[in-house]
Amino acid sequence: VQFLDRHHLLIKFGSVDGGVGRNADHLPAFFAVYNMETTDIVAFYQNSAEDLYQLFEQFSDHFTVSGSSPFMNFVTSHSNSVHALEQLKYLKNKSNSFSQFVKKMLVSLPFSCQSQSPS
Repeated sequence: VQFLDRHHLLIKFGSVDGGVGRNADHLPAFFAVYNMETTDIVAFYQNSAEDLYQLFEQFSDHFTVSGSSPFMNFVTSHSNSVHALEQLKYLKNKSNSFSQFVKKMLVSLPFSCQSQSPS
């Protein structure tokens, strides 16, 4: 589970072993965006969903660091850096299958807060 903002959670459903191992991207997993105020599931995605990947590509800053964090200005990602975006496009073009590329990119979601600590 990961907070996306004050009201939304990103919840990953899948195997307990789905986050570890070399072939974790081959295991089925699902993501839900849950609104805590209305107690509704806003969106539901499979781990190969291009829609979720497009959101991750455009707004990766919001997946990694809280917007209210003072460190937000120092985080470099493909959504705020032309060089990181070029590297991502290179990896995307190098991939044999776009579906497998999407799974590999989304396997790390949700990010744990400890992995994003600036200290």
